[in-house]
Parts: sequence; C-alpha cells; structure tokens
Amino acid sequence: MKFLIYPAVDGNELQEIQSVSSEVDVLNLASENQALEIIPEVDAMYGRITPELLARAKKLRWIQTPMAGLEHYMFPALAQSDVTLSNMQGIYSDNIADHVMGYILMFARGFHIFLRQQLQRNWAKEAPVLHLADTTLGVIGLGGIGTAVAKRGAAAEMRVIATNAVEIEKPDFVDALWGIDQLDQLLAQSDFVVSCVPHTPETFKLINTDQFKQMKKTGYLINISRGVVVDLAALTAALEAGEIAGAGLDVFETEPLPADHPLWGMENVIITPHTAGAGPHTRERRIEVVTANLRRFVAGEPVRNVVDKNRWC
Repeated sequence: MKFLIYPAVDGNELQEIQSVSSEVDVLNLASENQALEIIPEVDAMYGRITPELLARAKKLRWIQTPMAGLEHYMFPALAQSDVTLSNMQGIYSDNIADHVMGYILMFARGFHIFLRQQLQRNWAKEAPVLHLADTTLGVIGLGGIGTAVAKRGAAAEMRVIATNAVEIEKPDFVDALWGIDQLDQLLAQSDFVVSCVPHTPETFKLINTDQFKQMKKTGYLINISRGVVVDLAALTAALEAGEIAGAGLDVFETEPLPADHPLWGMENVIITPHTAGAGPHTRERRIEVVTANLRRFVAGEPVRNVVDKNRWC
C-alpha cells in the first residue's frame, strides 16, 4: 500500500506517519513533478491534490487534507470523484472559540475603546458596557467550532441560540436551535452574531445587506469562519450607517485586508489577521488526525472527518 505525502513534511512528522504500519510505503515528496510520477500507484495521500494529480491517479481511494476549510482545495473533478476526502475538522475548535470570547469580552467591557484611549494617553471612563448574562449569543453553524463557541457562551451565562444547515439534536447548553431558513430569527434576537459555517456554494455571502438590516442596531457581528461568507462591502456600509454596533473579524474576502480599507480606521471594529485557529497544540493534533485515519484506512475501517462533497457539486 502506497501513501503519498505532498508537499513533504518534516522529519518528525514523517517518522510518526511511518510508524503507523509496516504495510504502508510512505512517500514524502516535495515537488509536484515527483508526485505526478508516483500518483498512479498511490492508494491514499495526505496534502495537496491538484487536477493534474487526480487525473493521473488510478488507485487513489482516500485523501486527507491538511486543513479544515476547503474553498481553496476543492475543484469539480474532485467533488465528482469517488475518492473519499477527509479534513481537519475539530483541531482548531477550542482555539477559535476562545478567540470569539475575546471579541465578545472586548466589546462587552469597552476594551476596544479603552485600548485606543490608552495609546492616546487619554483617561476617559465613558464606554458602553454589557452584562453578558443579559445578552443573547447567536451561533450560525453548530458544528465543531460553533458548538465550542456555544458552550463558552453558555458558561458565561449568555442565552445561546443557533442555526444549523442539517437537522441535529439540540444540545442542553443551547436555548433554541433552528434550521438555516430561520436565520432571520437568530439575527433579530442576538446581541452577538457569530458566523461558524464553512464556505460552500450555499454559504457564499450568506450574510449581506438584508441580514445586516435584520440585526439589532446594538448587535455585533463576529466572523471566524471564512471571509466570503460575509459580504465585505455590505458589512462596511452597515457599519458606516450605524446599522450594527460593531464587528470582530478574523477573515476577509481579500487577505490581507488592503491597508486603505476603511475598516482599519473604525473604532468599533476589531481586526485580527486570520489567527483565530492558532494554538500551541495544532501540530500534534494534525498528526494525530493523519495517523489515526491512516490506521483506520489500513484496517479497512471508515476514516473520520469525511467531507460531504455533494455540497460542492
């Protein structure tokens, strides 16, 4: 059984993958030309698949991606193929949820204002504050990340409501759960709206002008999912018009966010450079997913974190 790693990983990661099974011939290749030569013999791979590689693959049955989001990974031939695709769902959830709570606490306690005042050496005590137990947290997408966000909101005594694209059982820590067709209810009731949905054709610019008009004027939008889920021009216009109170943004339609973009200068906007998923344990978690799934594949068992490619067809 041949297992391709492309692009190549470092020696420590390679050693951990090689230790999974003596039955697996692990090929750690740095260039696509090398990968193109060997791909016809490969049963499974970890890393980046391209249309050229997939076209030459004859035995390929499973691909483990090195990421959770797939908008820069998926292409039509892959979506329509019989190859099983698994991602890194879950390894970033706690980091991202902590990041979300950071935004919420900054806005709730006025830190976004006080920090700017500190840089100006300005001792001014006036800033709006919120009592979290009096607020409603709206989570769009109750997957791994959304669930972690909801748990933290509930622990802070917030009322937690959520929408999800597929029907699931409502967790005890969520006060109300609706289908995505009830997004307007969530927007109208929430003090903090958090986008936790993946990028798929259905979620492209899911949050646009109409959605901002449905939000409370005192509401905050937080986006830690994918930039294209939120219409950036519509968000900017809503903030400039005072239609919403502010935004905490880690992802954008265009990254990096252009230096001349008006969002940079807005006092009620907190910008972080796509760092919500960062954490000290990411590397070992990633390798744990790869090795655990490789063991399952070798044993003939279903791999975990399988992606529904039909959402991309």
